[in-house]
Amino acid sequence: MRIFLGGQAVSLLGDGLALLVVPLLALELSSSPVISGISAATVTIGYLCVGVPAGVVVDRFGPWRVLLVMDALRACLFAAMYALAVTDLLTVPLLLALGLLAGASHVFFETALTVTVKDLCADRGLLRANSVLEMSNQLALILGPVTVGALAATVGLDAALLANAITFLVSLASVLAVWSHRSPPPLPASPLRMRYIWREFRDGLRYLLSIRILVVLTALQMVVNFGLAVEKLLFFYAKDTLGLATSLVSVVVAAGGVGGLAGALTAPRLGSRLGHLPLFTAGVVLSGIATAAMSLAHTWPVLAAANAVYLWALVTASLVNRTQRQLMVRDDMLGRVTSTVKLLFLAVDPIGVLVAGSVALALGGDPRLVFLGAGTLVAGAAVVAWYSGLRGYRRAAMSNLR
Repeated sequence: MRIFLGGQAVSLLGDGLALLVVPLLALELSSSPVISGISAATVTIGYLCVGVPAGVVVDRFGPWRVLLVMDALRACLFAAMYALAVTDLLTVPLLLALGLLAGASHVFFETALTVTVKDLCADRGLLRANSVLEMSNQLALILGPVTVGALAATVGLDAALLANAITFLVSLASVLAVWSHRSPPPLPASPLRMRYIWREFRDGLRYLLSIRILVVLTALQMVVNFGLAVEKLLFFYAKDTLGLATSLVSVVVAAGGVGGLAGALTAPRLGSRLGHLPLFTAGVVLSGIATAAMSLAHTWPVLAAANAVYLWALVTASLVNRTQRQLMVRDDMLGRVTSTVKLLFLAVDPIGVLVAGSVALALGGDPRLVFLGAGTLVAGAAVVAWYSGLRGYRRAAMSNLR
């Protein structure tokens, strides 16, 4: 298990590298903020493009095979980007095409990872394993851009592409090391057809809708994603409304990273003491309160503290929600349910961003009331969800941890 988690930590560092290096290369090649923005959204675009078949493929062919193929594919894609870059053959269309393929590969990999973690861990260790992965993810979001900056200043930005390819090879080696001790299921005899994909996807959706607690959790998470899309206005709020210097804006953002790490670190202990569903609900309520509190900030320390609490609560709630879903969903349905709920979450996010930005613009460019309203909506939705169904499952959630 340690070998597997270690390999995935290195893989997540690769995701952190790609988060910055691909948009920077797109900006160098095109000088267009639109192209750079598209290149930064490859994972989101990937979910919208392949979110439907991803879960079906994972459930049909097995998560371990999908992990191996996607690690190998991503290593090849970033190695190809590096080779094209150093030979001055990399163009904007090629960069976007390879980046979007890498984003789509990430979708399949992330879906399969959710299933393999459940496969490797007993119920009691599931939240802890998810927390380790989330800590690695939060660290990668910090170390990845720092590494890109260091490579760009020394050996060149292109080297970050090669480093990214190497991280996926390390992940591939860790998956092979663990999978070699397991008995892989036989490959399906019939080919995968589009008609089959849609049928299996609908089966997964019907399964999701048949379990009330999953419906409540998914609906609440969609409301949360819609409301907390206001976080995209944090840079504008700090820089334009409060007039903070760029260095202080960085401090505010870094404080959120610290809060996210703390959430990943404390979630297992809090989950074992409070239970999954009470902790999830409390985390959502606290994230809403912290978002509303941002509207009262007039100085950078207050905004930084609110952002730290916000991300601590949000990461804690997200970890518990993911773990609860892994515990409740049948193994043969977990891939499809995971990709379906991710699609639903992502679908409301751009709507939330559009609404938050439009309301802030209508208020004269001051987003304070937008933060207050969004936080109130999220906290209120969590309270309603608790009394609408989550409270009735508290004993069952506690028994899962024993």
